[in-house]
Amino acid sequence: MAFLACIMSEDYPQVAHRRYDPLMDDWIIVSPHRISRPWSGHVEVPHHNQLVEGCLPKTSINPLSPGGIRANGTTTPDYTSTYMFPNDFPALDTTEELTRDDHLASATLSSKSLYAWAPAHGDCQVMCYHPQTDKTLALMEPSEVRHVIDDWCKLTYEYQKKRRYRWVQIFENRGAAVGCSNLHPHCQIWACGFLPSIVRRRDHNQRVYFEKHGTPLLLDYAKLEEATFDTPVNRLVVKSSDWLVLVPWWACWPFETIIIPRKRHVRWLHELTSTERNGLTQVVQELLVRYDNLFQTDFPYSMGWYQAPFMVDCDTEMTDQSPDQMPYPHWQLHAIYQPPLLRSAAVRKFMSGFELLAEAQRDLLPETAAEWLRNISLPHYTKRAIS
Repeated sequence: MAFLACIMSEDYPQVAHRRYDPLMDDWIIVSPHRISRPWSGHVEVPHHNQLVEGCLPKTSINPLSPGGIRANGTTTPDYTSTYMFPNDFPALDTTEELTRDDHLASATLSSKSLYAWAPAHGDCQVMCYHPQTDKTLALMEPSEVRHVIDDWCKLTYEYQKKRRYRWVQIFENRGAAVGCSNLHPHCQIWACGFLPSIVRRRDHNQRVYFEKHGTPLLLDYAKLEEATFDTPVNRLVVKSSDWLVLVPWWACWPFETIIIPRKRHVRWLHELTSTERNGLTQVVQELLVRYDNLFQTDFPYSMGWYQAPFMVDCDTEMTDQSPDQMPYPHWQLHAIYQPPLLRSAAVRKFMSGFELLAEAQRDLLPETAAEWLRNISLPHYTKRAIS
């Protein structure tokens, strides 16, 4: 009974326990005592803005820089801001035919449950943030970061209007530690003719919550987190008038963060006002500076935007409605950052063993991770060194 009373309280234990992730309907094991365990495993050798050896042609110009030569022989033009081009090695079938990938997946499951397959149509693009290879989002001018955000918004709207894609995934892998093959600042955009598996789970769980409570899950979560800002369980990292950056209650990676609108329901990036885009510019850049300053290194991470799915022309019940009239009242726009570093620039977390086979586990308390990031001083450590 004492243990049940502890579970029902607002406090969390300092010993091993599990936390629930309502977006994924998953649990994460939290083991704070393990953060001080001895480490004699793999050690990273951090380098500041260096290319990954063996992954790029032997040339003095990065293939994604103006004048660089890409793997297919194309010369990168002399761009001065952002630059987008089709991925030279797309992961999806980019044929132009109108598809019904989700419908075909359902049909094949009913007839070939053990050898089922379905088409994977879509479009894969690469967007360079800046012509200079050493100019990450953390080091760019705010106006340049705002331009990147505006392009994300524009791309979202353009893909939505096509009515050919179920989902658009904007994501960035920064650093060799997360598998990035070219360290020039860039992101990727994959527009899918189907709803990916993880997205389908997040869609379902947000829908179930909305049907029960009548409000979006993440909008309620933002309000709950705001109520903790003056308490010892504060998970806030950065805030503006319109945005919150938090280490979520259910964070899996050591310094994982979520960026969510603070005040209103937003489904897609292009719905953001100019003021909200300015605020997003501020919190994104400040978060990335805090990441870099934490261990004074180019902080690696995987980042992704989650927006409401799209409707397509084969959804006949929706073809008479404009994009702004589409459903998904349960969806709330948000971004996640998942950095692998654990206790220094040289030691990272690996998802292996029990975590791959059974359930995710973390050592550092989310509240401690948020406190470390929140207490980091600004500006960027490289600018402090120069001054």
